[in-house]
Amino acid sequence: MQISNCGYGLVKQLVSQKKEVNLKQCFKSILQDLLCDRFDAYFFSKKCCHVKAQIEFEFTVHASGVLQLEESNTSLNLFKSALQELPEHIKLLKHPSRVFFFAKTDIQPLGGLIVVNKVNNTDAIALSDNEEGLILHLLEVYFLQLKLLHSSAVDPLSQLLNRQSFEQQLTGIIQSESYLQTKKVRSESRWFLAMLDIDHFKKVNDNFGHVIGDEVIVLVSQLLKSHFRFDDLLFRYGGEEFAILFSTESAELAWKLLDRARELVANTRFPQVNHVTMSVGFIQVSADFQLSELVDNADKALYFSKDNGRNQVTNYQQLNIEPHVISDCDIELF
Repeated sequence: MQISNCGYGLVKQLVSQKKEVNLKQCFKSILQDLLCDRFDAYFFSKKCCHVKAQIEFEFTVHASGVLQLEESNTSLNLFKSALQELPEHIKLLKHPSRVFFFAKTDIQPLGGLIVVNKVNNTDAIALSDNEEGLILHLLEVYFLQLKLLHSSAVDPLSQLLNRQSFEQQLTGIIQSESYLQTKKVRSESRWFLAMLDIDHFKKVNDNFGHVIGDEVIVLVSQLLKSHFRFDDLLFRYGGEEFAILFSTESAELAWKLLDRARELVANTRFPQVNHVTMSVGFIQVSADFQLSELVDNADKALYFSKDNGRNQVTNYQQLNIEPHVISDCDIELF
């Protein structure tokens, strides 16, 4: 491996990736090329940017055969154990049989890599200093690019995910539901889409100004983030409207979770405005609906809440609305 010749090209490959899934696959391919059949490698990362997110096993470059679940768990425990004992300024830790690479900011670890000599290969060549330096640099570039991708998916005011990422995430969930439906696999948890809207928000802007209106959006966003799990997906859909994608066991539990969020907002004292309420509508995500239909139906439940007194949660499936069947005469070509 010609380190001096390939380093720039490998960095260029990573920073050219515009989607997280492509970035991860690119990094995995780079590791496969670098390590060839000499080493096994285990990669770990936080699943999201939330401060409570835990470092989890992501993938392996496995030269010695098929990875067993116990092996991935063991490697993750080894990594976490080493991370806890690691001095703040250290990013590389060598052991006789493995090398730990760590990526971290000043305040928290982001993830890292364990590289292990190939199993049952006593003649395995140790990583050179140049190889170690390159892998450490590529790891830092990976997480920097990941941060940039996350930043592009975040609404700058609310610090929630933005509408573009909403459509991408919901599309992925619909596809996964379609796959499970095709394979006739029944999952214990179900995905739900909720649309939330701040009641009488125009009056807030008219009476207190847009600066206070922005503060209301920020505080509502913080309350929602504190209420939902870090692996639930929270979005600022537009203006004073929010969207949440979350999983739970039943529609009843989904309603309770959303109603507690509604109650949390209603019981919070907002600066100058004092009290704010939210109306909520939700629907279970199903492969039977297209993305636009899911959003439209969740919106119908939301506006049912608004039309019937506001500050409440409505399940679309309980409205007993007949599905609209699209006929040829409904389609306008011009």
